[in-house]
Order: sequence, then C-alpha cells, then structure tokens
Amino acid sequence: MATAAGAHDEDDLKLDSTFFVAFDLTHRALKSGLAQASNLSVTQYRVLVKLLAARTTGATQSSLGKLLALKPNVVTQAMNVLVDAGFATRSGGKADARVRTACITEAGVRHVAEANEAIVERLYALFPTEDAVHRAILEASIAAGASIDPPLGGDASSRYAASRALVSLELVKRGMEDALRTACGASLSECRVLQRLGEVNEPLRIGDLATQLQMTPVAVARAVDGLVGHAWAQRLASPHDRKAVFAAATPQGLRQQKIIVRTIGLLARTQLWSRLDDHQRRALARAWRVVIADMQARKEAERKAALGLLQPLE
Repeated sequence: MATAAGAHDEDDLKLDSTFFVAFDLTHRALKSGLAQASNLSVTQYRVLVKLLAARTTGATQSSLGKLLALKPNVVTQAMNVLVDAGFATRSGGKADARVRTACITEAGVRHVAEANEAIVERLYALFPTEDAVHRAILEASIAAGASIDPPLGGDASSRYAASRALVSLELVKRGMEDALRTACGASLSECRVLQRLGEVNEPLRIGDLATQLQMTPVAVARAVDGLVGHAWAQRLASPHDRKAVFAAATPQGLRQQKIIVRTIGLLARTQLWSRLDDHQRRALARAWRVVIADMQARKEAERKAALGLLQPLE
C-alpha cells in the first residue's frame, strides 16, 4: 500500500481470514449479479468490459490478454463468443489473430449496461443498505473497486463501476491464486483454511471452519485433505463426539502459514491497496467490515430465534 496510508492503516488493511471472507462474498455477489442478467462467463464479460473501456480506439487481442492476465487462446475463445453474440467485432490482421483489433458494438454496450444494473442490485442485496451511511460506504467501495484496474479510457469507470469492480476483483483473485501456488504449491482454499488455523492456533471443527470462512463443508474438507497431504495439518477426533472431525495446523503448517501471510500481504500492497488512494482504501476496508458485521449480526439473530423454539426433553 502507499506510504500515505500510514502505520495505522498497515494493520487496518491487513488481509486476514476475515477480510478474505468479505472479499469472497463480494466477489461471489458480483458474479451472481452477472449470472442473473447474462449468459456470458466471467471471463467473456471481463473482455467485454475492457472493450467498453477502449470503445473509442478498440484493443488488440494480445493487449486484452496482457491487461486481463489471460492466455491468448482464452482471449480468442472469449472473442469468438462475443462476436457470435453480436457484442463485438474484429478487423484487420487476418494472418495473425493476436494483432486483430477488437471493438465493442452498440449491442455490447447495452448488454454491459443491463448486466451492470443486475450486479449493482446484487451488491445492494448483500450489504445492509437501509442505513444511509452504509449506502454511502457501499457506493464508495464500488468506486474504489473500479479503480483497482486502471481504465483504458472513456467513461466506463464512472458509468459502469460495478462491472469494472468485478473485473478488478477477478484480477486480484487470480493474482492471489497464482502467487500462492508459486510460493507454496497450495490452492487458495487450502491457504485460506491454513491461514485461519494459524490465526486461532488451536483445532477447529470442519463445520466451524466452513462457517467462519463462509465456505461449504465439502470445500473445507477437500482443503483439509490437501493440507494433510502436505503434512501441514492433521485431523483430530473427539472421544465425546465421533462424528466431529477437527483440523489442526502442524508445526510445519504454522511455518507455511507465515509464508502465506507474507505472500498475501505483498499481493495486497502491490495489486490492491497501492492502486487506491487513502480515501478509496478506507472505503473498501469499511465496506468489507460492514459485510462481516452484518453477517455476524444475522447469525446471532438466527441463534437467538432458535432458542425460542427449544422444548423440554421428555
């Protein structure tokens, strides 16, 4: 992150497991909004949004690949879908597809507008926006998310901020996945579970890990399988509840957890916080805290409501 953020923000913006929950929930909400309004995949939509940002000049497929961290064949496949749907055109460079210029069509512009509206609606459903302050935080965080990935030009960042936030978070997530695999050879899910086990430094039930990380029990169980295979975690059983399976980090796993934390911290500084000004950093961090706080409040409300249904055992 930029030095202007200050020492306080260095801790304030640390990507711990709680922030990853909010990041993942926001990312899923963005993708869910897209799925409601479009048949395009996230990758295809990312390409379309980039073309919208380059509406006046267009963009070569090779430049799209570099900007979106996509392989040439992936860009070509996405462009094929966009062209067939009437959302984009290609011209020139018939001998070499990489130098062909791609442009968005008016139909493509309309599609982004429709999908962007659905994405915004999904975000408002995720955040507790009844409060004016929370609405302001959400709107500021959407603008901040759109600023993570620099625009190519035009008015896309101001008019379709939610769509550009999806492009940005997808880019950050892929960067995290690649960096973690390079640093320790583990998946993002495995790293998230090990990160949490290192934070609490005590065994946790598989179900509790799933709840705390907002992952499915199946996904957590698979991640634990991978960690056990690396000898970074071990499974434990309770003599009082044979159905309960616990996971605990091994000494080797705790050492690996420190590598994960350093890797995530570096990525956060270079790919996330450094691309935002101090106001945007605070807005994004506050928005994610609102998500977590609201989620915890809802869980507590459900717990208390369940207490009212208790009946004496016969």
